[in-house]
Amino acid sequence: MTEEEYRKLYNRIKRDLYEEFLDPDTATYGLDVINEDIYASIESPEDDIKREIDSLKLILEEYLTTEEYEKAAIINQRINDLKSKL
Repeated sequence: MTEEEYRKLYNRIKRDLYEEFLDPDTATYGLDVINEDIYASIESPEDDIKREIDSLKLILEEYLTTEEYEKAAIINQRINDLKSKL
């Protein structure tokens, strides 16, 4: 946890404790801040597929440039398979 994240969480907990003192139903104890950071760092399987498609497109361009059409066809088929998963 970085210093900035620590201070953000610390300030949020202070505010939540104050709010809990006034109204216990409004306190989140900083969990919403932690959950936002966790969800922001999680990548979806779709992101992985898109990244792989981008990499394969670069390889495909290289094969087309060097006129290796059989290899290009295999890469193109893999790209199409991945696109169908999206």
